[in-house]
Amino acid sequence: MNEQNNEVGQIIGGSVGSNILLRIKNDSDVDVGDILICEKNETKYYLKVVDIEIASQLGSQFLEEIAGTNLEHNEELFFFDEKERFYKICRAKILKIRSDNFYPPRNLPEHFDKARKVVKDDFDFLENKKGVSIGYLRLGRKELREVEIKLPSEKLVSHHMLVVAATGKGKSNFTKVFVKGLLEIPEVACIIIDPHGEYYGNKGIVGLSSFPERNNLLFFTPRFSDHPESEPLKIYSQDIEPNDFFGIIELSDAQREALQLSYKVFKEEWLSKIIKENVQKLIDSFEKKVVPGTILALKRRLANSLELDGDEGLVFSLKKREGTSIFEKIINAVMKGKTIIIDTNLVGDEAEKIISSSISTRIFNYYRKKKQANTEKFANIPELLIVFEEAPRVLGVDALAKGTNIFERITREGRKFKVGLCAITQMPSLLPKEILSQMNTKVILGLPAPADREAVINSSTQNINDESIEIQMLDKGEALITSPFIEFPLPVRIHYFNDLIKSARKERKTNVFGFG
Repeated sequence: MNEQNNEVGQIIGGSVGSNILLRIKNDSDVDVGDILICEKNETKYYLKVVDIEIASQLGSQFLEEIAGTNLEHNEELFFFDEKERFYKICRAKILKIRSDNFYPPRNLPEHFDKARKVVKDDFDFLENKKGVSIGYLRLGRKELREVEIKLPSEKLVSHHMLVVAATGKGKSNFTKVFVKGLLEIPEVACIIIDPHGEYYGNKGIVGLSSFPERNNLLFFTPRFSDHPESEPLKIYSQDIEPNDFFGIIELSDAQREALQLSYKVFKEEWLSKIIKENVQKLIDSFEKKVVPGTILALKRRLANSLELDGDEGLVFSLKKREGTSIFEKIINAVMKGKTIIIDTNLVGDEAEKIISSSISTRIFNYYRKKKQANTEKFANIPELLIVFEEAPRVLGVDALAKGTNIFERITREGRKFKVGLCAITQMPSLLPKEILSQMNTKVILGLPAPADREAVINSSTQNINDESIEIQMLDKGEALITSPFIEFPLPVRIHYFNDLIKSARKERKTNVFGFG
């Protein structure tokens, strides 16, 4: 493209610590979120438009008088040198400066240096990037389809991800797109806790099972009879430990001590004994260290949380397991780089949290012991990403007031053991600052609430202090992505998941019927 025809403005002021000011060429189509280039002496300044205002050489009193005359008398207006007198000023931040390499903005372009819109060649540094394709470079309202954005999954997975957006802005669509890409990368495994039954696919719902890579999926569901290729989501009491409840459901100190004592006395029968055994027998077994009221409260609490009807519930069972435990099956699948989807759509909030906690605990402990046993072999096992929605339920301030849990521990220690979290929420302001700061990659898909924007902006690894207006105005499928593994925060138009499925089906037909 002719760079002169692509010019949109000139530098008229600014500072390193604030914004660059540009006068915009009349009729130039510039939006908040656009990326501009100011180029001089083989150095490129990458500028991000963060605000636009209208300006005039005329005084405000004169402008008010002209507007009043026009409104009251409907007189047609004529101005000499109209384009020179009335114009737009945009404020832009310097994202990075590029010569041989990228470096932070420590100097400025000069007065009257020209700025132009970006072209494909300005993003040649992205061309050979490996990773998961998530969309195209977004420039304001438009997109540059010649520039595909990929996230370096193997680098960022264990450093945790946060996906934030208001309802309907595309959180689930992004997650499906990203996980679809992980299906093609054997070096990365994924566990998805699915509370809405939307990731695998079902009648009327298009999911990951629609892709050719479905062989890399393992689906656990209580409705296994409806899905012949699935595994039963069934957890037996002998495989559950007291720690699976701590920090997940509300327990008094006496109740916590009773759980631990039961585990010490009855071993793997501890849970079925508490729920089924006679109160007096339990008191005797505990050597009168636990009072009857605590035992009775625990019986009700545990049975309700596990949603048991007698010995059996939809997911949990007090019966003796036959065959391989669900935890072993999940660990084996993770070691093969598979994506595991856990369908919790039919269970209540507490049962879902216990399911996700017990699975996450087993897999995290497995990774931790693997590293301790042999660091060389550990280096060859897949990175793991655990995806869960409504993150404040287990990582929020109120949730952590019940005590630390496995998710909080993974945010602190996970990267040492190749285990990362992908936390999805529409209310990041409910998460503690310490948790938010651990989520190094943030996918921001539109946040109208000021408190939520502030929480994300203040905890990002890259400076996005000036992007609050853009974040507020992001439309469905539009994202701003910040990560230490990309050169600067990237505006992206996320792929539409259903379009990826259509492309995959079309490609499959071409492979079947094509010649050569």
